[in-house]
Amino acid sequence: MEYIVNKNAQMGTGCHKIHTKECKNGPKKENRIELKECMCPLEAEKKAKKYFTIVNGCKYCCKSNCL
Repeated sequence: MEYIVNKNAQMGTGCHKIHTKECKNGPKKENRIELKECMCPLEAEKKAKKYFTIVNGCKYCCKSNCL
């Protein structure tokens, strides 16, 4: 699965959301960083933390954990 992270932090929390590339709740193309192929949301979170300190997954598309 391919993942992206929102360049824009959420108001109040400062959190940058991780989404699958296909997520309907994901950011516009100009507001995302491509995290490429990841086995699961936890791997995507590790990649996103190279860019931002506070990250977490979208409640709609990043529910599963690594096996």
